[in-house]
Amino acid sequence: MNLTFRKLIAGSLLFSSLSFVAEENQKDFIELSYGEHEKQKIDFYPGGSKKVLVWIHGGGWVFGGKRASRWIERLERYYEVNNELNIFSIGYRYGEGTAPQAAEDALCAYKFIEQEIIERGLSQDDVIIMGLSSGAHLALLVGMKNSKGSDHKCQTQKYPAVIINFFGITEIEKNYQFLKDNNYFLNFVNWWLPPDADINTISKKYSPLYQVSENTPPIITIHGTDDDLVPYQQALLLKEKLGDKNELVSIEGGGHWRFSDGEHKDIKIKIDNFLEKNVQKN
Repeated sequence: MNLTFRKLIAGSLLFSSLSFVAEENQKDFIELSYGEHEKQKIDFYPGGSKKVLVWIHGGGWVFGGKRASRWIERLERYYEVNNELNIFSIGYRYGEGTAPQAAEDALCAYKFIEQEIIERGLSQDDVIIMGLSSGAHLALLVGMKNSKGSDHKCQTQKYPAVIINFFGITEIEKNYQFLKDNNYFLNFVNWWLPPDADINTISKKYSPLYQVSENTPPIITIHGTDDDLVPYQQALLLKEKLGDKNELVSIEGGGHWRFSDGEHKDIKIKIDNFLEKNVQKN
């Protein structure tokens, strides 16, 4: 079997695991542009309060899209759109060889959202940011880099109150090495990297693990112990670094979003309790 054919098969397997075919979105939303590229757009779903949730879809930085049905369904398992929360769903540049565009886009999209929150009269003090898989990597990066402070062109004035991290990549190079050793044909980290990219340089600059500071927001991490795409070790690394600032919810035997209905219910209770402790009531 030649390399190209093997890659096509692996890509289809990863696509089925991380994303899904986009369907027409029937929800009430407004599309906002934060850049010139067609993917640099945000879907704003108005809610019935002033509270804000920023949502970032997954797909290994190489597949997906903010309106792919799978990502909307996964969001709505926890937070129904057009309900209480005002939800900003970030779109970003993704695809093979596009690193680090997704990371740069997420940072600038959040800067744009910061201004939208002000202009729409929404709460600036209790913003929640949530993502799954590579989307959780981006959510962690946005929350942690902005709270640390930097000279990035899209540095914000404020940062999220909390981060909800569903099995996000916390150290890019270690995730790359895990896939290289254990899941070679689904190494989405390798696909994301341009041919001339240095994995160590990308990892040091864009891994959340290296953005920890005294101002890092409280984080709740949900991770299955048998995840074969983003290994459980990624969650342990973050927990070790953050200590009590990171509440780790371990799903014994859980895979990459492969949780039972009962486990999802338990996770939601833990998230609600976490938010009760860490987010202002408005």
